Amino acid sequence: MKPEATKIRVLVADDEPLARRGVRQLLSPHSDITVIGESRNGPDTLRALADLTPDLLFLDIQMPEMNGFEVLRAHGPDRMPAVIFVTAHDQFAVQAFEAQALDYLVKPLNIERFEAALTRARHRLQMMHAIDRAARLTALLASERAQRERNGIERVIIPTATEN
Repeated sequence: MKPEATKIRVLVADDEPLARRGVRQLLSPHSDITVIGESRNGPDTLRALADLTPDLLFLDIQMPEMNGFEVLRAHGPDRMPAVIFVTAHDQFAVQAFEAQALDYLVKPLNIERFEAALTRARHRLQMMHAIDRAARLTALLASERAQRERNGIERVIIPTATEN
């Protein structure tokens, strides 16, 4: 039996209610996506990032109080979820990708471009989950090996990829 896939938890950050609703509508047919929150400005987005820990953030660039880039800097790039910028301004694309954005969508949203960005996000998140599982498994195996050696049980040899 195949285990149930984990839902992608999404936060939508945009000062325009119609833009937030548009993103929600484009996400609604996707059963693997759950919109866990919305925010309308930078400080609200920072609070939502801390409280909700989304996997994916749809982020407007020009919002009141703090723009999207200020949100990225304030939250910290190492703690940010995958980010897809959604903005009416195409002139920030290079800066967005320099900030490690996964994609950059220009309003009004094009359905095909939106779907392509969502597919890219799914692939990135699957890769990140696989890396996380591998790291946890490696730590578990190392702990098991150390426990066996402390207890005087035979040494377990785990071949590496280069030993095949």
